[in-house]
Amino acid sequence: MSDAFRLPDSIRPRHYRLALAPDLAAGTFEGRVVIDLDIRARTDTVTLNSVGLAIKRATLGGQPLTVNVDEKAERVAFVAPEPVHGPSTIDIEFSAALSSDMRGFYKSSYTRADGSKATLATTQFEAASARRAFPCFDEPSLKATFEVEMTVPEDRLALSNTDPVSSEPAGAGRKRVRFAKTPVMSTYLLAFVVGEFDRIEAKTKDGTPVRVYTMPGRSALGRFGLEAAVRGLDFFGEYYAIPYRDALAKVDLVAVPDFEAGAMENWGLITFREVALFVDPEKSSVPQRRRVAEVVLHELAHQWFGNLVTMQWWNELWLNESFATFMAYKAADALFPEWKVWEEYVSQTTSEGKSLDALRSSHPIEVPVKDPSEVDQIFDAISYNKGGSVLRMLEAAIGADVFRNGIRGYLKKHRYANASTRDLWNALSESSGQDVASMMATWTGQVGFPVVVATRQGGKLALKQERFLIDRDPEKPAEDPTLWTIPVVGTGGVAVRLERREQEVDAPAGTKLNAGQTGFYRVQYDADTRRALAAASQSLPPDDRYGLLEDGSALMRAGYLSVGDFLDLAAAYEPEEKYHVWAMLTGGLSMLGEVFVGDAHVPALDRWAAGLLKGIVKTTGWDAAGGDSHDRLLLRSVVLGAAARFGAPDVVAEARARFDRAVKDGSPERVPADLRGVVFGAVARHGDAATFESLAKLVEKADLPEVRATLLRAIGGFRSDELVRRALDFALSEKVRPQDAMYTFFGTPIETRRAAWSFVKERWEALSARYGKSWMLGRIIEGAASGIPDEEHAKDVEAFFAKNPAPYATERIKQTLEGVRARAKFRRRHADALAERFAGGR
Repeated sequence: MSDAFRLPDSIRPRHYRLALAPDLAAGTFEGRVVIDLDIRARTDTVTLNSVGLAIKRATLGGQPLTVNVDEKAERVAFVAPEPVHGPSTIDIEFSAALSSDMRGFYKSSYTRADGSKATLATTQFEAASARRAFPCFDEPSLKATFEVEMTVPEDRLALSNTDPVSSEPAGAGRKRVRFAKTPVMSTYLLAFVVGEFDRIEAKTKDGTPVRVYTMPGRSALGRFGLEAAVRGLDFFGEYYAIPYRDALAKVDLVAVPDFEAGAMENWGLITFREVALFVDPEKSSVPQRRRVAEVVLHELAHQWFGNLVTMQWWNELWLNESFATFMAYKAADALFPEWKVWEEYVSQTTSEGKSLDALRSSHPIEVPVKDPSEVDQIFDAISYNKGGSVLRMLEAAIGADVFRNGIRGYLKKHRYANASTRDLWNALSESSGQDVASMMATWTGQVGFPVVVATRQGGKLALKQERFLIDRDPEKPAEDPTLWTIPVVGTGGVAVRLERREQEVDAPAGTKLNAGQTGFYRVQYDADTRRALAAASQSLPPDDRYGLLEDGSALMRAGYLSVGDFLDLAAAYEPEEKYHVWAMLTGGLSMLGEVFVGDAHVPALDRWAAGLLKGIVKTTGWDAAGGDSHDRLLLRSVVLGAAARFGAPDVVAEARARFDRAVKDGSPERVPADLRGVVFGAVARHGDAATFESLAKLVEKADLPEVRATLLRAIGGFRSDELVRRALDFALSEKVRPQDAMYTFFGTPIETRRAAWSFVKERWEALSARYGKSWMLGRIIEGAASGIPDEEHAKDVEAFFAKNPAPYATERIKQTLEGVRARAKFRRRHADALAERFAGGR
């Protein structure tokens, strides 16, 4: 961030006394903040962050202050008549409106069981929105302690990071609630909530209370999240060797009806979208249980990584998010071993990280941040997924116990303070006795990741590394000099650290590199080795079968393999029984159908794919047997969903029959939990206007947030321009919460993507007004504009944003454009690929 947006470092806060009085009916709040300061250089000016706050009065050490507001820089300068130096106190009174954009101190609405409307107020301060609630030093390194006081209606509950220490009448039907002093922490972790709530509670092994707060009548939906949180706190306390109670005496988890992100790790008061916390024991799907557990554990991991020890500045956001991503799965693996979560990690977390990092418009894990619009944009698959994946790679390289001991040392040394990436590497180097910093600098400081080209030479493999780029030109392949230090591990005991461009390693025949898929790189084999591995793929462990296939799909797109090579590889997987491997296989085939949209041979590709699935579809069937494993339930939904995508007539017909029964009953929950995505998606893809009307009615009737999300994604899936436009209109209507509209944009198929993009252009003013300063705008743009394999479309998108800037979506727009152009190049290079493969109906 440039100096224009950074606060002077000569003044630091020590303690805040913050008093707020929200008026829920009027949508406003009054406030007063008293900040104890350490003024290190004589000055007459104290500069704080502030956005949208009306400053009523301010004094510094008793001196009245002149107020100079700089809205563009999001700062306010308080000027005293005489300079001050040393300890002092600034006292500010202010007021503002409760925001409606899910940032700062904002309002959220809900409907009670009796049909009446109600309002609550809550906060979202990360990354730089505490300044929207009170004047403050809103930078992560400017830590302090906080004492919060809330004056609220007598019939409302007030929550904050700590428990209340007192509550007393404040007159006019209101009460004044004072909360205990917090630990030393950053402003973005402060939180408070005011509203009507039901509560359930449990305790950890050491007696720490854990509570889930929901809207009235919804508390049963928080039971699974509560149990996961209790077990998770016990796990993390032991893993980090620092009990949670050392910092705070409780953890609250609060479900908020309107919430921009998935969840927020506010220290001791974690807030969630309802869909990220709610599980119905009878009606929720396996993926929903897994998602809730992962989100809860992710936010709990932050209570140490991020809250107890905080990055110095947002360029090291990965220290928060990468660790929380990795540690959430480590905890889930310990708490729910039957889920085999590392298979999901490989197929979702690591795969998504590679997809983004294969673009030239990617960014390093440690990325410069210049202004506030850039902070939100780095909460992406690099900071979360790539970072988490390279941590897993590092753990595998130095050993799990050594890794854990290094983490413990890092947390103990820097608790209640800020730390840098270098501090982490020092701790891990000390525990491992290795130079961790030099190896990991190639992963966190450089953009992109490598492909290892492996060529069999007798009893050896000749290895060569080069940067993997999805738009690589096969005619000019050598174009990027970047090198990584790659811990290459293979089956058969192969282990080598590849630091040079080229290197040889002893490797018996049948060696598959990147064993277990713990490495963040791809592998390209010579043709004979690739064919041998494909033929023996079913003898490999599941993650290695997945990796061979995922690499094959990506290598095809990058020009290392032909379309025919990939289809041959895919054909070898017909006996496959693992859900994540089938998801990869069918995803790769779907991508081909999208790239060649409009090609006369796409129907033949679809028939071939449906034929490949025929055996596994027959094996799994539609109805779960008693005692089906998580694997089996997930496999069923993956293969049936793919068969419907490829138009298998019997699967589409059965989906339609099940949908008709749900419509007749008037309940989307009538469809079994793990088949909802299959059924709703199939009927939309192969449906008409009457189907659209039925889906829209089910959206309005859906009670569970996860069901609404599934329906909203499905309703965008029609292959009719008219129906997709109706779906997007519906998503932006008052019938859908603003936070949920993006699901429908995600769901648009390639056949109607141009209509979706036209819709965005036509509705740009409204979209920009609603989402202009939200990461959701970038996702909406991506959903509507991505994937179309046409250079003219890319030029149209580029021209539109040249005239209509979207500063909070610039990175997503660049990535979308690059993806479009990569697909366009691929289609041109392989223009005859489907004809060559499927001519004559093959």
